[in-house]
Amino acid sequence: MPTEVTDKRDTDAALVRLVALHGTACFVPVMVVLLLVGLPVVLALLVAIVVAVAITAFRLRGIDVRLARSLGARPLAHDDSPRLHNLADNIAMATGVGTPVLHVIDDPARNAVVWGSGSGPVSFAITSGLLETAERVELEAILAYHLSMARDGIEVLSVAAGLFGSWARGPLTGPVASFVHATVDERRIVLADIEGAQATCYPPGLVQALGLLLQGSTVPALAPPALAPLFFATPVAPDSPFAVHPPVADRIDLVREL
Repeated sequence: MPTEVTDKRDTDAALVRLVALHGTACFVPVMVVLLLVGLPVVLALLVAIVVAVAITAFRLRGIDVRLARSLGARPLAHDDSPRLHNLADNIAMATGVGTPVLHVIDDPARNAVVWGSGSGPVSFAITSGLLETAERVELEAILAYHLSMARDGIEVLSVAAGLFGSWARGPLTGPVASFVHATVDERRIVLADIEGAQATCYPPGLVQALGLLLQGSTVPALAPPALAPLFFATPVAPDSPFAVHPPVADRIDLVREL
């Protein structure tokens, strides 16, 4: 329990820092512009604070829905894939995570992703290319991998992607990529592999699921770089500054040792 409380406090503190950073990033340019147009300092300060708070509050609303839109993910009705919904219920109980909201990304690439800002249940999306290819044990392994990652905490990266994801280009690519690497590195991904395999009690299922990634592209047409670590496999080019996943072959070798 103390560890869980500490983790919650650390997450809350990180979220507060993110919100403060976003507010500051909005405040500074507005303040500069207002001073340049000749507004009195006190009035400029008040207006800049109000604008920064309003923009940040607006960006915080509906982050999960906005991320789904940025991924091109649409809700997956129970009738469209009852097997995946049933598996999600079972794996959610095995991992101790609430049943995720399921989505599908209409893309032939083979990948999946999880996200959640903490304002509701986590969301899970799988590409049509992977959903149509994976067998039952492989889907179980993919879900277990992502829900294990969600259990360990994905709020900070999800909120960061929602607030700063659109800045992950041009001169700001480096700072955003550095934050991504600091938040989720290869060790976190390897841990999700291990915990996911343990949750299903069938490591070969994850080996098979990872093997599917070697048979096709894992790069969907829409893949926000800041969300890259929350995908099953790298959704960006291997030389991208946002690529944090270990090679798939190495992950397979590790799971085989379990």
